Amino acid sequence: FFKKSLIKDWRNGMRHSIPISATFPLFTYFNITPNITITDRMYTQKVRRQWDPQASAEVMDTTYSFYNVWDFNASVSLDTKIYGFFQPLPFLGDKVKMIRHVLTPSISFSGNPDFSSSFFGYYGQYQYQNTAGETMSRKYSYFPNAVFGVPGQGKAGSLSFSLANNLEMKVKSNDSIGEKKISLIENLSISQSYNFAADSMNWSDINTSILIRLVKNFNLNLSATWDVYTYQLNSAGNPVRVNIPRWKAGKGWGKLSSTGTSFSYTFNNDT
Repeated sequence: FFKKSLIKDWRNGMRHSIPISATFPLFTYFNITPNITITDRMYTQKVRRQWDPQASAEVMDTTYSFYNVWDFNASVSLDTKIYGFFQPLPFLGDKVKMIRHVLTPSISFSGNPDFSSSFFGYYGQYQYQNTAGETMSRKYSYFPNAVFGVPGQGKAGSLSFSLANNLEMKVKSNDSIGEKKISLIENLSISQSYNFAADSMNWSDINTSILIRLVKNFNLNLSATWDVYTYQLNSAGNPVRVNIPRWKAGKGWGKLSSTGTSFSYTFNNDT
């Protein structure tokens, strides 16, 4: 332990993250939230690779110094709340006094540049010849096996949409207040995004979930993911996902691809 070099023999690094966000009212009924997160990583090793045509092999050169690797992600979101109140018809009885429905639509945009470009200097590239004699190009990270990773490749620019719902009713009770609230649907949400930076399959899957409070302290959550693209058979006869949305093929908006169920129970101190 005491004979090892901290710089050369140990895999180490430092990282700090700076999230900056704020929420401002817009036109009274809307909230706008800009956000930027800056992540800085500090490493002590850097690996450069190149192709040796004589040996037909990749060679590496490791240098030891102080290297700063940072990236950022910026986003801005806009949301509001829409309230609806429904009073049951008299012939249904007077037990239920009011039903309240809250819709929370939200739209957000997030993006980041391509941190694998030569401008940032986190990735290298070299050319080599494969076994068929063809000239190929390989991009690699200067910081392989880094403790806190490296910025990803490719730029991103996504527009996300979501809609959350809450439904509860107020009923008569025998306590001192004379009424109580009952949750019918704690949260029913649907979300999807569109990636402007992708060259194909820009739409994400549709994610839906519903959270129901069955009894006090007991919650049931159901979730489902819906695939929005179609499939075709390739030359080998296997189905592959293709860049044709289902609505363009006249097959509806999405096809169920996965589901999940979970429940939780909260104990109080007396229990």
